[in-house]
Parts: sequence; C-alpha cells; structure tokens
Amino acid sequence: MHAITILDGGMGKELRRIGAPFRQPEWSSLALIEAPDMVVQAHTNFIGAGAEVIITNNYAVVPFHHDADFFAEHGIALVDLAGRLARRAADAAAREVRVAGSMPPLFGSYEPEHFDADGARPIYADIATALAPHVDLWIGETLSTLDEMRVIVEAIAVTGPDRPVWMSFSLPDAWAAGTPMALRSGETITEIAQAVADLPHPVDAVLFNCSLPEQTGPALAALRTDLDAVALDGVRTGGYANAFPNERDDAYRANEVIFERREDLTATRYADIVESWIDGGATIVGGCCDMYPEHVAALAARFARA
Repeated sequence: MHAITILDGGMGKELRRIGAPFRQPEWSSLALIEAPDMVVQAHTNFIGAGAEVIITNNYAVVPFHHDADFFAEHGIALVDLAGRLARRAADAAAREVRVAGSMPPLFGSYEPEHFDADGARPIYADIATALAPHVDLWIGETLSTLDEMRVIVEAIAVTGPDRPVWMSFSLPDAWAAGTPMALRSGETITEIAQAVADLPHPVDAVLFNCSLPEQTGPALAALRTDLDAVALDGVRTGGYANAFPNERDDAYRANEVIFERREDLTATRYADIVESWIDGGATIVGGCCDMYPEHVAALAARFARA
C-alpha cells in the first residue's frame, strides 16, 4: 500500500501572486526569462507547505506560448534552467523533495486536434534531454489525447529506465448525457487503461490534472476499475485539479486572458474533495492552476504519510 504523495500547486498563479512577471502568452515561462530567483521562491513556497514532489516550471516553454524563432533560439536553454531551478529548491529543503520533469502539451492545452506527433517527437526529445540531469521522475501533464502520452514515453525512454513515469490527463468540464467519461479527444477512461497496458515502457502512475475537482473524482474511480481490469493494479492513481471557473472564455485558449479563481474552493473545501479521491484509492494528490501553498498545506496536514 502506497503512502500518500503530496504534489505542489499551480506554479504560474503562485508566481503571479508573489509578484513575478506574469502575462499571457508567456504565462509562467516569463519568470524564467526575467526573474529566475522568483521561480526558486515559488518552488520553495510549495515545499514549505508540504509538497514532496515539485514539478519543473517549463510547462509554458513550448511553441504554443512563444513564437517559433524565440523557441528555436531559447526554448531548450529555458527548459534546462527550469530543471536547474527546481533542483536548487529541492536540494535546499530540510527533507527529501523529488523533482518531476514536466512534459507538457506542445501545441495548446486542451487542444488534441492540434497535436502533431511527427512535429512533437524532436521537441519532446530535446526537452527530455535538457531535464534529465535534474529530475527524479517524469510527468506528462494536461494531456488531451493518448498519442501525446505515446510520443512522450518514446522521448523519455532514451534517457534511461531508472526514473518513474507518471502520465496525467486533462478532462473536459462536462460529459454529454449518456456518453462515457472521456478525454477531450473522445478517448475513454477504459482506452486510457488499455493504452497504458500496451505501452512498450511501464508507466508508474496515471493521474488527472488541470480539470475541475468535480470531474476528477468520478474519473479516478473509473480509472482505478479499468486499470485493475487490465492487470495494472500496481499502477498508482491521483489528481491535481484546478480552480478555474466553470464557464470558460474561448480567448483563454488563444493565450489572451487570465482566469481568476473560484472563491468556493478554499483550502479546506479542496481537501474535503481530495479525501474522496483517496478513499477511492488515489495516492498522489496536489493542485494545479489557482491552487496555492495553502491548498497544498491543507492536503499535507490531512494526508501526508497517511
């Protein structure tokens, strides 16, 4: 039986909260460029709240958030910097903190229709190579299609088999009545489990992130059942939800707006929701966008080493 692992929260909004440079379209990557010490501070804030795993701050160091020329010239150096800054924060902690290397969507969060496997392969390979010296495990984040997972697994496999691999998918805000729970691509939770079983390299955990907390619980319950059905009972599950409003602005997906958080998701309320995930078998929990150190602290106080 695994102990509960506490992840960090949303780096972008924490950077914004502490006064780091922050805007669309660069999002959290702007701090890497203009204020790298504040990236270390944000990581440290989550560690102080109880995070046992912090995720490298390269989520927005991708073509979707930067023009092609900038990414070609500076992108991979910024990914390397994100890895070094996370490692610095983890190594300065008074207890063991692991660093997870972020493998994010390259062509837009929540946009499976824009994923280009051939174009993604060399970029993911470069990201993995840049992060490999600094990280203890890998995490594919906010994935909207199974093809993203497959290409990411190819990329990180060449860095060696010695690090755990976690894959985390984003869910739509609602499912149509009478339809199965599925990703934005239309691929079902059952298909996630089968795809993980079919991978040439093992995945140690499957999670859901950057989704509404209300969607995450039912999806985790289905995921646990489906993983067990394909003899993956040893694969861990978990989630780190966002606090975005229920009604989305299409301009967000175009890198033009910044959402403000839902005020009903207090730290205590979020911990209450997460408790139901843990009751259903989840063992990796944290927060995504708009989840701050106080939310991580509430999770750590209730579940750490449980």
